Amino acid sequence: MRGKIKKYKKYIIPGTALILSFYASIVFAIGIIFGYLSTEIFCKKLVKTGKIDVLIFDIKGWELHLHHWVLGIMIIMGAHFFNIIEYLPITFFGFLGGLIFHDIYTDKKWKENDKAWHQIIYKKEMVE
Repeated sequence: MRGKIKKYKKYIIPGTALILSFYASIVFAIGIIFGYLSTEIFCKKLVKTGKIDVLIFDIKGWELHLHHWVLGIMIIMGAHFFNIIEYLPITFFGFLGGLIFHDIYTDKKWKENDKAWHQIIYKKEMVE
């Protein structure tokens, strides 16, 4: 009997881990796809048409640009700080991953100035 249980442990435990890992990967990937596509639609319908302005704050001759990759990371850090990270579904983090990936991947597509995706704080340009 003991040999039979050992044999089942040999196959069931790795099999269960593989199935759970596959499930988590699929759910995470769905979140990434949904996050990327919804950000693409949001930018195309609202930001590019001028209905919503980008988040740029003027601070004493400097501009602070909150790219959406920064916002995604701030949400993840806030969830960790308030200790609610373990209660959030994997899809939520996939969605934020899609949001972050969109900003980095499509930087040249939406670019209207000479600022790169990683530039958050830069000297304000004086218009004469």
